[in-house]
Amino acid sequence: FVSGGDDYKIKVWNYKSRKCLFTLLGHLDYIRTTFFHHEYPWIISASDDQTIRIWNWQSRQCVCVMTGHNHYVMCAQFHPTDDLVVSASLDQTVRVWDISGLRKKNVSSSPDTLQSQIQRTTGTPDLFGQADAIVKHVLEGHDRGVNWATFHPTLPLIVTAADDRVVKLWRMNENKAWEVDTCRGH
Repeated sequence: FVSGGDDYKIKVWNYKSRKCLFTLLGHLDYIRTTFFHHEYPWIISASDDQTIRIWNWQSRQCVCVMTGHNHYVMCAQFHPTDDLVVSASLDQTVRVWDISGLRKKNVSSSPDTLQSQIQRTTGTPDLFGQADAIVKHVLEGHDRGVNWATFHPTLPLIVTAADDRVVKLWRMNENKAWEVDTCRGH
């Protein structure tokens, strides 16, 4: 399993031996969430340093740093099937990121070239401007910081929860995302 802590470190553990296998360094503040990707050798992390990072656990390198939030990032998760990430921040926004550029650069059957190695380590766009991760949607509607966001496992929906004591349901398509319901009661 993977964990992140107030020591700014991400640790991958063997639960049977109860030992840390390795540590990933790069965040500059507390780490709020960590998750494995369902298919690729990736870990996603969200941090109080206002970034989301994607790590390759095989190479033990950070392969992408996503910036854009202007407060702590409380949660970031991979989509269950698509090349998308959702993130929630105390800046009162939820962002949906397209990471298809990252997948194309880091998960391919083509031989590794020097250029692709440099792109992976620097996180810069290639010659045609293909970014690793781009913001696809910014969801605004919470009145306080957002603590949680997750994709529905099969439907084009996002569920968010925030300090405004509200759970919101959002629908998305290729071009936009919009609020469809609000649940109050907490």
